[in-house]
Amino acid sequence: MRDIRFVYTVGTDPKTVAERLSNASSGVLSLADGGRSYAIPAHVSYDADGGRLLFRLTDDGESEKFAFIEETEEATFVCYEDAGKDSWSIMARGSIRVLPDDERPDAATINDLFGGVRVFDEEVDDLEFHLVELELDELTGRETAR
Repeated sequence: MRDIRFVYTVGTDPKTVAERLSNASSGVLSLADGGRSYAIPAHVSYDADGGRLLFRLTDDGESEKFAFIEETEEATFVCYEDAGKDSWSIMARGSIRVLPDDERPDAATINDLFGGVRVFDEEVDDLEFHLVELELDELTGRETAR
């Protein structure tokens, strides 16, 4: 091991974790169904007061992600920055659910939280938009030691 380079990391204080989550725009949301996993890049909004993360996801009727959300008992979200000597990562875990329409904010608020939707080869009129909530049971951060 002496020939392998390494970098020391330390736990990140809760205030810094919250700041980084508030400024993060995306990360990877990981779901599971039995022995199968499903991970997707996701835009995130952090609700510090509500103890939750919100994700805006689209569905063209052919996506597996919502079936995985239904089956996932504990989801994991990871965001990070690796800029050479200075790096950090945040991991959040908890239960996940699609918010019902009566709990969703209006379109203007959703646009403020998430910005524009990235559309690939789908027709916009064929997409449904959903807000998904990850209730924070665990929230930890690591960063490069200074």
